[in-house]
Amino acid sequence: MKIHYLVTSLETGGAEFAIPDIVHALKTYGHHVDVTACEPRDMGAAPYLDRAGIPYRLLGTKRRPFLLTLLRILRLLRKDRPDIIWTSLSRATLLGQLAGKILSIPVVSWKNSASIRFTTTAGRPITRLWVADSPYVAQFLQDVMEIPPAKITCWPLYIAAPNSHPAPQWDGTTPLHIGTTGRLHEVKNYPLLIEGLALFRQRYPQWADHIRLSFAGDGPQRAELESLIKTYGLQHHVFLLGFQTNVTSFLKTLHLYTQPSRYEGMCLAAHEAMNMSLPVIATPVGEMRHSVQPGKTGFILQPDHIPETFCETLAEIFQHPEELHRYGIAAKSYIDAHYSRDAFMQRCGTIVERLAQMTGTQSLENTPS
Repeated sequence: MKIHYLVTSLETGGAEFAIPDIVHALKTYGHHVDVTACEPRDMGAAPYLDRAGIPYRLLGTKRRPFLLTLLRILRLLRKDRPDIIWTSLSRATLLGQLAGKILSIPVVSWKNSASIRFTTTAGRPITRLWVADSPYVAQFLQDVMEIPPAKITCWPLYIAAPNSHPAPQWDGTTPLHIGTTGRLHEVKNYPLLIEGLALFRQRYPQWADHIRLSFAGDGPQRAELESLIKTYGLQHHVFLLGFQTNVTSFLKTLHLYTQPSRYEGMCLAAHEAMNMSLPVIATPVGEMRHSVQPGKTGFILQPDHIPETFCETLAEIFQHPEELHRYGIAAKSYIDAHYSRDAFMQRCGTIVERLAQMTGTQSLENTPS
């Protein structure tokens, strides 16, 4: 089966970083996959594809008008003539849906977050199969986007790395290092973390100099975050590290991971932190509703009161530092139980069987070739 994998861009992000694992799994089951990005953006995901030996093409060096991009995709697909157009992220999904409709090629679309945009709803009847990146998003597709259950499947986009080295245990006396990874974008709610840290230092001066907060990532909100850091006088406590090519090395320096997002899907970053035996403090969105369990694997931030709940959670941690180690062990156990490579590959096999039935191509056995 020939699959044309169409993604909006190769910028820094979980959906983009997962492309090598997705392509490898599909190829293992005997399918040919071409990867096309509509635009480059920051190209943060490109090194991941390069290291995996996955070729890709860019339709342009910058974002082009929608119609021009559609024409380029149509020209490419007429020449390539795939059996499936598989889309990822909003703009690519709408472009792929229109191209599939025009060329009579079945469309499969990822849904990577519990959010609704025009670009993910306008062409939703065209998509033959929606692939949710987590059980939470699968339920969102059915309940909120009103997609029939028969057109929904789930493929969790996370594989637990084996033999990961745990993050250092915090002894309650050294500075507590909290971190997060991701694009500096308003959907992540990062300004509210800074406000919460400032509130914590004001309310609990005895611990004010024993805490650090690091952001690994870059994006359009950087200037706003820099301004907030100066406003609250946090230059020695909050650090914008920029894009990190080795996220594992960054996670090894942390005692606690945080993800205060407005919405998420699978949230690969939080689950990778849990795989490093890091407890997580996060808003209950996306799959983190299930994996970040208060009193067991982490702490919950109330979405409408993030600064306040971040502040008080930090106070609880300083009062009971032993909780972090216990929660970190439980977080690692949760990941090991739910996200093995075998489970990832088995799910891929189930999906490609559905694709074979959908396209009328020869069905493969449910074992990798």
